[in-house]
Amino acid sequence: MPVSSILLNPYWEQSEWMEILSRELPELSIQLWPKIEDPESVEYAVFWIHDTDDLRTYPNLRAILAVTAGVEQFVEGDYPDVPIVRMADPTMAGEMASFVAHWVVHFHRGLDRYLDQQAQKVWKTIRTPPPGDFPVGVLGFGAIGSRVGRTMAKMGYPVHAWTRTGGAEAEVTYHQGASGLQNLVSSCAAVVNVLPKTPDTTGLIDYRLFSRFRPDAVYISIGRGATTVEADLSAALDDGLLSAAVLDVTTREPLPDHSPLWNHPRVRLTPHISGFTRASTAAPLVAANIRRIRRGEKPFPIFNPRRNY
Repeated sequence: MPVSSILLNPYWEQSEWMEILSRELPELSIQLWPKIEDPESVEYAVFWIHDTDDLRTYPNLRAILAVTAGVEQFVEGDYPDVPIVRMADPTMAGEMASFVAHWVVHFHRGLDRYLDQQAQKVWKTIRTPPPGDFPVGVLGFGAIGSRVGRTMAKMGYPVHAWTRTGGAEAEVTYHQGASGLQNLVSSCAAVVNVLPKTPDTTGLIDYRLFSRFRPDAVYISIGRGATTVEADLSAALDDGLLSAAVLDVTTREPLPDHSPLWNHPRVRLTPHISGFTRASTAAPLVAANIRRIRRGEKPFPIFNPRRNY
């Protein structure tokens, strides 16, 4: 009986993925793309981005397993009609939550102003409100957004969440729909964008919405850059509609040299590093889902093409 195999095409840590998947699934062979010697044996494709035409050359493909949290490639691509399993790594979610916590505390406690004072050799205490008076809003409350919300709640910050379906966590105030989004951004001192890129979210965060922000608010974007209209963000900052922005994601990555965001005094940029996909934690999750499929069980979480995530 021929041995089933995995097509493996991670974007980094190839040797680590190979070693962990081989250890976790010794009954399967691993074929590191593009060296696919036996296309008919491929039942599982593990990758971030992969050519959809190539995927149609594997007649026995049973499932696609993503190695990153982002799924916009599946929204836009014509993939074979097999289940697509999203990556939901608690370790990565924890990293992203700590990234958000850092920046919320940075602006809540006035650390940005202390840096300015240091440059001017000024020794002066800045009085800031307690965490209970610094509400944090989270746009998108899935695996990552909810982890962000729980982290901030444990630190004493009131948490507001904008979701499609609502929720049941007692420490969270939930908002839905267009009016809910406006209510959230108008009431929160920090607004954290964890939204995926979908037809409904692309360009959602625009000047009109920024005009609803508190003028002292900070905007932190860690979801997908295409959800924010960057020209509108620059204009909103210049017009005093909000106080600062932290962008870990941008519409184009790397951010083009000509973008005014590079030099904007109230923008902080990081190169998409709020959370990493690490083979050490992600590969065992992929292996667990492959075992579920082989037992006739459903893997999770499944990408839903109707919702685009």
